Amino acid sequence: MEKKENPWWPLFITNFLSVFNDNLIKWLVIFVGVHWVAKDDKSTVISIASAMLVIPFILFSPYAGKLAKIHKKRRIMIVGKIAEIPIMLIAILGFYFENLYIVMTAVLLMGFQSALFSPAKYGLIRDIRGEDGISFGTGMMEMLTFVGVLLGTVLAGVMADYYKMEWLMPVLLSVAIIGWIAATLIKVDESPVMQTKQHTLNFVSFISKQYRLSKNFPGVNYAIFGLSMFWLIGSMIQMNIAIHSAEVLHESDTITGITMSAAAIGIAVGAILTGWFSGKKVHLGYVFIGSIGLGISMLLTIWINPGTYGFMFMIFLTAFFAGFYKVPLNAFIQDKVKGRMLGDTLGYLNIMVFVFILMSAGLFEAFNRATGNNSYVIFGFIALASLFVGVYFWFKVDGVKQDFRNIINGKFDRG
Repeated sequence: MEKKENPWWPLFITNFLSVFNDNLIKWLVIFVGVHWVAKDDKSTVISIASAMLVIPFILFSPYAGKLAKIHKKRRIMIVGKIAEIPIMLIAILGFYFENLYIVMTAVLLMGFQSALFSPAKYGLIRDIRGEDGISFGTGMMEMLTFVGVLLGTVLAGVMADYYKMEWLMPVLLSVAIIGWIAATLIKVDESPVMQTKQHTLNFVSFISKQYRLSKNFPGVNYAIFGLSMFWLIGSMIQMNIAIHSAEVLHESDTITGITMSAAAIGIAVGAILTGWFSGKKVHLGYVFIGSIGLGISMLLTIWINPGTYGFMFMIFLTAFFAGFYKVPLNAFIQDKVKGRMLGDTLGYLNIMVFVFILMSAGLFEAFNRATGNNSYVIFGFIALASLFVGVYFWFKVDGVKQDFRNIINGKFDRG
């Protein structure tokens, strides 16, 4: 009964502001920093800034998983948010002196902080409201994550267009301080911390070990593969929107930004609806619905070849199905992996997700070089990849077929 009295909002606000600040600082460095270098070096700035947030997740997720096992997760959240304040001061210093090395250091430190932070914040979902709150809590966290990505990116563009240190400094510091205050207000009944033996910090060894351990929880490795593919697909969609808007639709950056917003809103809506439809239960049938719907939406985009507003709608629809695809997999992992073992599993998930994001960048570059920036080819690859995931889950993961049939027939249990 006590767990049900713990409010969600401090965790949700802390998560939202963390994602918001990650994207705000990354895109500020990209939008502003490109003006500090020669024209030929601009793409290098964009690549490095993006990598700075990704690489720490690959290298330090094993350690983050360990922290979530041997320390109170609420304490990790608070310490992480305190650390964000001096990191923002470093970023402000870099912008003041227009020093690319300093601002890149700030982005790298934000990536490091977020990597250590991630298993703890997702691990708190079950601790706050018990197992009955997993689907709702996961759905809300995912929705707020994508809203944070959207608003952080949009605000970075506005701040870059009207670049003034007088309001850049208070914005960056305010977001960090409010996030820290929200973290201190989290109320949670955590399971006891674990006394763990020597813990490998080599991410390759960690992946191998966690893959074997996850076999003790049937279906978890499949869920981790599915989530990794979600991020590979989502990253390629985001990059390809920019190419398609410029090369095919001949639209401005403003319209491209609005299209990106439609994608973020679509995922947020799909995520929250899936959490609401699922109630207190985890329904993997939605993974099949989401992945097949995503693939079909991409194929329709190629076939219809819509104009600007039709393209926005198709991107929204594609992202909407992506939300249906993602939430049940996150909830499934939290439902299957009990106690402090969840920290290591979420660290394992983070590594795989960011490895697949780096793979998506390589695939995107390879397709563009091979096809001369043909966005339709990439949309086609995305469609086939998504359909493959749906078929894979249909045949490989127990319960997906029956759960899908129950959902279609309106017989599933919301708990």
